[in-house]
Amino acid sequence: MDEQLKTAAKFFSYVFHPLIIPTLGMLIIFNSNSYVNFAIPYELKKAVIILVGLSTFVIPTLFTLFLQNRGYIKTIEMETTKERVLPYGFTVVFYFFTIYMMIKAPIPPIIFNFMIGALVSVILAFIVNLKWKISAHMIGIGGLTGALIASSFLLNVNLLSYITLSIFIAGLVASSRLVLNAHNPSQLIIGFLMGMICQVFSIYL
Repeated sequence: MDEQLKTAAKFFSYVFHPLIIPTLGMLIIFNSNSYVNFAIPYELKKAVIILVGLSTFVIPTLFTLFLQNRGYIKTIEMETTKERVLPYGFTVVFYFFTIYMMIKAPIPPIIFNFMIGALVSVILAFIVNLKWKISAHMIGIGGLTGALIASSFLLNVNLLSYITLSIFIAGLVASSRLVLNAHNPSQLIIGFLMGMICQVFSIYL
């Protein structure tokens, strides 16, 4: 039973990895019943999704796997704070690149601000990680939850189902991280709150 539980915990940790969150959040915002969905041409939305997916998920993931192959990190989970320094730094660089590319695109401010919030949360995670192993998974899902809440108010659109699902996933991910002994409760809670606050301030305020 313990092995099955750990297998399930690993599965949810991989599926809801923090690197996939910006792409997931962008997909939800683009498909919300708001002006954002109707004001942007399909081709532009597709281009933004591809840019975000490549720059914040595919390339950082490949880089992490490269570091694992070279022995810089033991596992893709990056269990120690030392192992996380280079991957975090690399991810920050590509977040900057994504935002730089988005500046030139005619997109609503909420899309740009969403990426700013994600960038700030990654930078804070990088800084905190130098001294303390905060949960990147919870920063990611907390950021998604905060972005959905802020977007719901700002766009005046009902995203309650997405918000509820996001909170449920947050509980699932937090439980998974505890089962794997990857973090303690404080690291999970602070990570979630940090991610949420970054997005709420970036999008709504």
